[in-house]
Amino acid sequence: MKTNRKSEMKTQRKTGTMAKNKAGRTGLLRKGIIMVLAMAAALSLIGCSGTKLSGDFDEEKVKAAAQEAIDHLVAGEYEACVSLMDEEMQAAISAEVLAANMEAMNEQKGAFQEYKSCSVVGQKDKDGTEYAVAVVIAAFEKGNLTFTVSFDKEMKMHGFWMK
Repeated sequence: MKTNRKSEMKTQRKTGTMAKNKAGRTGLLRKGIIMVLAMAAALSLIGCSGTKLSGDFDEEKVKAAAQEAIDHLVAGEYEACVSLMDEEMQAAISAEVLAANMEAMNEQKGAFQEYKSCSVVGQKDKDGTEYAVAVVIAAFEKGNLTFTVSFDKEMKMHGFWMK
């Protein structure tokens, strides 16, 4: 009898683990897509150092551009958001990827409410190329979301991350 009971317990544990694994795969897919966005931004700024914002950038224009990109996302205007990206980002991230990420975020955070804060800093990559990086905290129904958006000197979006 003990052997059968042990066998039943092992089967139950395996079944429970399989159900958890299946549910976890969906979450992992969403996390994977978010990680692709984060990696694109991170790889483009590897070896970067935070600095004062370069005189080549206008802080208010950077804030406005970051909020414009986020406005497009929360409105479901993914193609418009992609059009703000530089060529490298456009090659890495499609409107479909943005849509999938925002759908996942909408499920978790609910509808957009307002912008809480926005700060801008400068960044230099290992080659000395300067970028402006906006960190925007936005309030949603179920909590805040932090967007990190970087721009090149032509004000094309070079990095985009949300968490």
